[in-house]
Amino acid sequence: MFRWSSAAALSVVALAACSSTVERPAGRGRLNDPRTEAGRLACLQAHRLPVTEVGATALQIGPLPTGATVRFLPTEGAGLAAQIEGQAQGAEVIGSALVYPNRASDSELGIIEDCVARGVKG
Repeated sequence: MFRWSSAAALSVVALAACSSTVERPAGRGRLNDPRTEAGRLACLQAHRLPVTEVGATALQIGPLPTGATVRFLPTEGAGLAAQIEGQAQGAEVIGSALVYPNRASDSELGIIEDCVARGVKG
């Protein structure tokens, strides 16, 4: 039969206590919403654009077929890959977002591009 020494038991208790106080890095264990990250949605709303969240990864700015559509992909590289593979025809790639202008005005598109580009590196 195995017998614990008091030093070994104390070590186990100390290690257990340490591991219970370790904090997880921010963002771990929860999904980030690309529409609201970096204030993208708030930016569009602040410019009084009629924006609607669609599903879990898209925004519709104004009604279809005239309003712009923004679809977010999982990573920034995925947007470029979709464009190269011909799966994003008519879309502008901004980071992980595909911006389909449809028939939105140039002034609206300028605001949309600026808001969607928030937080994009490079």
